[in-house]
Amino acid sequence: MVRALRLVPGLFRFTGEDVIRGRCRFFGLTLGTLGVLELLLGVRAVGGETEGLGVLLMLGFWFVAGPLCRSWVDEDIRLGHAALWLQKPVRPLEFYFARVVALVGWALCAALAVGLSALPGFVLAGGVSQLAELIFGAGWIPTILVVLSFLGSTLGARNGALFAYAVLIAGFALPGLGDSLPVGVAQGALEVVLPPANAGLAAMGSMHDQGILEGVARLWPLLIYTAACVVLGLALAVRVPSRLAQSL
Repeated sequence: MVRALRLVPGLFRFTGEDVIRGRCRFFGLTLGTLGVLELLLGVRAVGGETEGLGVLLMLGFWFVAGPLCRSWVDEDIRLGHAALWLQKPVRPLEFYFARVVALVGWALCAALAVGLSALPGFVLAGGVSQLAELIFGAGWIPTILVVLSFLGSTLGARNGALFAYAVLIAGFALPGLGDSLPVGVAQGALEVVLPPANAGLAAMGSMHDQGILEGVARLWPLLIYTAACVVLGLALAVRVPSRLAQSL
């Protein structure tokens, strides 16, 4: 595990070069547009009304995670990239653990960048506290998306981003699905498979009404689900050498 942690800085830099720098125009345009729109809404906001600003902030979290949601493991196998690092003294578990940590680090940076770009608008609207609650209740979206895309790639999904976004959207839609369709026993199975996305919204409401400690307690289902996805993804990533051999 110590050797895996030593790989994190290198993979963090590699991801920055491969994803962030390669799509700096996308990130700049997304964050700049978000900041300008938030600023315009903040100027027009009356009495601390921040609903429109909050919707834009949520969209920002979904957008910035896109470039980080790639089929990392599936690309390693299909394109033969894994054959390069297999020649080095590193185990698949160590390599992919470091990669997941690096991806989560960039996802947190992306969420922070979205929050900072929206800050001037919330300041003008007098809703800085609402911004903090929104970041707390929805800032986990980029992180869970990159984790789901990694898991999808270990499962063989060629489009990890599509897998991640579809699963998270289904997680948000699950409560409404249970109310509108007779899913029956499948409801329990779906609650285990799909992310408890609405726990973030509940955490945001609890933070507003009952304080930060109650809000943190509401986030536990999301944290447990994310950790479980990481563990499952790493367990499947151990099979990369055998899958690579079969594809050659």
